[in-house]
Amino acid sequence: MMIVMSSVCLPKADAWWNEEWEYRKKVALDTSSSGAYIQQNLMDFTVLVRLHTGNFDFTRVKENGEDLRFVSGDDATLLKYHIEMFDAFDEIALVWVKIPNMAPSSNQNSIYIYYGNESAVSGQDSKSSFDSLYQAVYHFNEFEGTPQDAASYSVHSSEYLAGQGLAGVIGNGATFSGAGYMKIPDNPALVFDKGLTFSTWIKIFQEQDDAWLFYRQSGDKSISIGINGTKVTAEIKAGEIVHSLEQTTDLPLEGWHHLAVTIDPDGKLVIYLDGAEAQWMKADADLSGITGDVFVGGADDGAHYFSGDMDELRISGIPRTGAWIRGLFTSQGPAASLCSYAIEEINESSGGMPVFYLATIFKNITMDGLVIIGLLLVLSGISWMVMISKGVFLFSTAKGNKIFLDRYRQATDPVELSSGANNFNGSGLYRIYESGCQSLDLKKTTPAVDAVGSDTPESKPIITQVKLDAFKATLEEGLVDESKRLNAWLLVLTMSISGGPFLGLLGTVWGVMNTFAAMAEAGEANIMAIAPGVASALSTTVFGLIVAIPALFGYNYLAGKIRDLTADSGIFVDQFALKVASIYGEKR
Repeated sequence: MMIVMSSVCLPKADAWWNEEWEYRKKVALDTSSSGAYIQQNLMDFTVLVRLHTGNFDFTRVKENGEDLRFVSGDDATLLKYHIEMFDAFDEIALVWVKIPNMAPSSNQNSIYIYYGNESAVSGQDSKSSFDSLYQAVYHFNEFEGTPQDAASYSVHSSEYLAGQGLAGVIGNGATFSGAGYMKIPDNPALVFDKGLTFSTWIKIFQEQDDAWLFYRQSGDKSISIGINGTKVTAEIKAGEIVHSLEQTTDLPLEGWHHLAVTIDPDGKLVIYLDGAEAQWMKADADLSGITGDVFVGGADDGAHYFSGDMDELRISGIPRTGAWIRGLFTSQGPAASLCSYAIEEINESSGGMPVFYLATIFKNITMDGLVIIGLLLVLSGISWMVMISKGVFLFSTAKGNKIFLDRYRQATDPVELSSGANNFNGSGLYRIYESGCQSLDLKKTTPAVDAVGSDTPESKPIITQVKLDAFKATLEEGLVDESKRLNAWLLVLTMSISGGPFLGLLGTVWGVMNTFAAMAEAGEANIMAIAPGVASALSTTVFGLIVAIPALFGYNYLAGKIRDLTADSGIFVDQFALKVASIYGEKR
């Protein structure tokens, strides 16, 4: 299951190729050193455009991709293209687009993908998607029958004794078991008088026993390209003249690698591996007159069988340049360093449609999702009430404490503010102070006597040690009560922080389960059936985070304020107790 996530609002574009198309996406073709590093100009070069969940929103295009259009960087010239694969359910598409001119060593090359037109019909043109020098192109994307030529000459294979429909480096590929081959019948289009380029992606799992990837023979002339052990070989025979080239480095096992061999009739045979020249030799080879059937993966003589996987086989009637071969590797491989995809743009005349279709999401929320969202909304409302009321309470307490402390520090007698005439209702310190003064009850305390035993008007009451201990205990009790008052209802915020996301996750998992169960019950498996249910299921997680995130920030802020007020209260209790003991305590 794949889910598209994107930014909240789409940028708008000024210039627009056709107003009937609602969306577009820019594809940069970077031939500079930071990209594919192609140092020669490429004309009519066919680029693979890979679309997937990470770079394309499949919900905005028709289910079969009929409304796809490709426009050059000038936003005016419509480009030739054809679709090898378009799977809206798994959200992956492979499209071949012919680029008229791609400048070398530049990061300014680009094309546009246009889509989002329900009334559009297919505009692809397979036969015009490759230049005329391609004599045959095989994608191996068939699930049955023989591989078909996607280029302009329709050089379809006539025999195919290999596996089909298995994963390749580009969509599906061919699997040769070591006992089969593909036969391309002789065709007037397959003429090598001006040279030859053979290119393909291969993956081998073991050493090969002189296996042929490409073979054609006519009389005493032949061309063979293959693998011996783990080394690529190329051989040209013309009577007694034999030109044979073997790659010096080993072909790595297991992984996919791009292999190309070019033969120039003017005297050069080159082997390319993964877009780089691996080996070459002089070879004054006369390729004229080499006709007959072409064999791929072996031959009909029961020998030279290839064991491994193959994908995207191409035959050209000229020796392609090193820049061309590098372009094939950098545009087709898994790394695909040639292409990079910009963010989606929306047609300005459409008015700026939001990415998240809130109406569609809410319309598809199920009853269990609504229950979860309702609980989360209640929890969110309570947590906001707590944060606001607690914030006001802490502000009032801090302000009252400041006023009380200012008066307390000006007083000469530590207990003189206990008079009912004073009003420090917002102060937590005053509440602790008042409880301590009430426990002292100085009016009932025995006054001090002078040396002759008579009472003196200026004498102060004496507080016994027992009463001082009780006084300190009362202050501590007041401190605890005040701490409870400060921390009251913070539990709601901790419940929102920890419980909100879990409630949302519960709703999401439950909603996804229901979506798949309903799809299985109906026997319908397509992206349009599953997308609304998954989107609505994810809405509960969104609401859970909406509850938790403000509660998290609010809790941390309030907890910091409470710590400060609690610390101030503790300091005040200690200072107040010491001051009372020094003035009213028994002198030893």
